[in-house]
Parts: sequence; C-alpha cells; structure tokens
Amino acid sequence: MLYSKVFLRLHWGFSVSVPFASKAKPSFYLPPPTTLVGALAYGKFRGVDNRAEKGKMVSPAFGLKVRAAASYERDFLGGYIEDIVKNVIMYFQRKERRLEERYRYGVVPTGKVYSPNKVIKVVYVADMDRGELEKWSWSITRLGCKECLVSVEDVEIGDAKKVKGRLKTSYYFPADVKVISGRVEYVDFWDENGYIWGSSGNTLRYAIPVLGYPLTCNEVEVEANEAYEVGGEYVVFG
Repeated sequence: MLYSKVFLRLHWGFSVSVPFASKAKPSFYLPPPTTLVGALAYGKFRGVDNRAEKGKMVSPAFGLKVRAAASYERDFLGGYIEDIVKNVIMYFQRKERRLEERYRYGVVPTGKVYSPNKVIKVVYVADMDRGELEKWSWSITRLGCKECLVSVEDVEIGDAKKVKGRLKTSYYFPADVKVISGRVEYVDFWDENGYIWGSSGNTLRYAIPVLGYPLTCNEVEVEANEAYEVGGEYVVFG
C-alpha cells in the first residue's frame, strides 16, 4: 500500500454542505472522504461529469479504491461563518412550482470555512501505481464546490505501514474508534454510495479532532484496530 500526503493551500477557504442540506446549508469543518476522493479523481477524469455503471449514472469517483482523511496544518487558523447567498432552490419546490421563475432562487444561509492562504493536509492510502497516484495528487484544483480553489504546495509519496493499538492522530476517523484522550466533534459524512446520481446514499459517523473558534488542529489519542503510518503521522480507518 502506498500513501500520498498532499499539502493544499486554500485561496480563501472551502464549503462542503452536510447531508440532507436544503434551505439551510451548514458546512463541515473539514472536507469529508467522498469530497477528497472526488478531488483526486478529477485529475484522471477531467472533463467527465458522469459515467454509466451497471445501468446507473455515477460520479467518475465511484469505485475508486482509495481511502482518505484530512487535517489542518499546524499553523492553521480559520473561522466558520454562514453567509447569506442567493441559491437555486427550484428543485426543493413542489412540481407545479418548479418552472415558475419567481420560485427559482432564494436566500440560503451557506456555511463556509474561511482561512485564506492556510494549508490543509490530505492523506490518500491506495494500492495503485506510484506514478499515477503522484500525478493525480498534483492535479487537485479544488475542495468542495467549484469556487473552493486550492493550490498544491507539495506531495509526499511513500509506503503506508499498517499498524494498530494506541496512537495519536490529528486526522478524522470513524466514530466507533475508541478515544483515549482529547476532544473531538462528531459529524455524519456521506458514504461512497453518494457517488450514485439520484441516490441519497447512507451516512457514516465520524469524529473530527478540531478545536472551536478559531478553528485549529487538535491531536487525540485513540485505540485503533486499523491505521497506517504515513510519514511520521497516523491515519485511522477503524
């Protein structure tokens, strides 16, 4: 197994809506695994918005055998704000209203993490060609919506060593992992079924080791059954 550790510098910040968001769109404090895998897949499938898979239309990221987690760089400082944004809301309307122009737009409070020029670390663990993983990692251009531009500062490629037991991590992990010490916040991320168009998919509970305001990284100690050492750090998947 190989890992790719990607250092992404934010242009202004990012926004990734929580599951089931509609007229209110709060954002996660960190981009979830599905967003990270989608960002990586863009390097391979650039220009392809969907593809057919067993009679269903799916995202190009569907079936990509990559696991991912994110954390803030040590000097990261950010703030969470919900801006008032004019959004298309016609698909939340009753069928008879959807073609009427007056129901096309609405004011929607939209969550955003602002942290201009700060760095987010993303780790990918995959069984694939080293050169391909590195090329895709350097091809990342955004995290979340199209306006959430990032610049790849550096990419570190190495062997991912599988470990277990007590260890410390600043990357988010599944909520069923036992926390020994440290503060976490619990959130619900989409699982990979969220890559299927027209399917709401399921949610998975995760623990995010962050500190409140300002947003910054927080290292916690856990009891891991499945984790990987990645360049002197640990990512936990179970």
